[in-house]
Amino acid sequence: MLSRRIREHAADLNWVGVAVDLAIVIIGVFLGMQVNDWNQGRLDRRQAREYRAMLVEDLGANLQNLAIRKRYHTWVHAEAMKTLADLGKPPSELNEQFLIEAYQASQALPWSLKRNAYDQILASGHFGQIGNADLRDKISNYYVGADVTGANLAVMPPYRETLRRAMPYLVQQEIRSHCNETIGEDSRGQAVMGIPGDCHLKLDPATVRDAVRQVHDMPGIRLDLNRQLVDLDQKLLSVDVISRRAARLQQTLQHS
Repeated sequence: MLSRRIREHAADLNWVGVAVDLAIVIIGVFLGMQVNDWNQGRLDRRQAREYRAMLVEDLGANLQNLAIRKRYHTWVHAEAMKTLADLGKPPSELNEQFLIEAYQASQALPWSLKRNAYDQILASGHFGQIGNADLRDKISNYYVGADVTGANLAVMPPYRETLRRAMPYLVQQEIRSHCNETIGEDSRGQAVMGIPGDCHLKLDPATVRDAVRQVHDMPGIRLDLNRQLVDLDQKLLSVDVISRRAARLQQTLQHS
């Protein structure tokens, strides 16, 4: 209808009418574009909030994972310290508890970090919408730091290999049967770990004596255990650092 009015005004040389009609058209187009921009902006902001909420949830899972990891490495470190003290004693003074502690000092917990939300955001191409440049830098830097932590936690010092070569298989099997940690999942699929308490092996005294001497006298085991303790110290430090960063980022996202 408006285009017909413009033609009629032009035919009548009514240039004022033509100008008015054109202004209406331009204003209508402009307002339509503004509404579309406003609506798209609203959708982008809602999506950004959803992405931030997903990141907050993943960080919460990471903090739970890191808390388990800290408890685990603290336990392994304590077993390693007891083993180091026992290696300074003659084998005749040691018993099955030495074997258990030496084995537990070789335990390792593979690294896993929940980063589903971050990877999904990157894959969608919407990372730029999640917040300002400062917030985006904090998110990216956290995950870069987490990857570095993961590489550190993946390091496996030689003590584990040394101990498990020296200790008779029957003894290792017995320890795994009666003294192993328990790993399960909660209702959301997050790892739940139980650290073993006091336990006893069903081995005859002669088998225990032979195994004690074999482990105690393994060449290089003290040096490897020393390296294991240094590595555990570094792992615990890394877990503390990345935990603090995860908590700070989670708080920042919750208030964004």
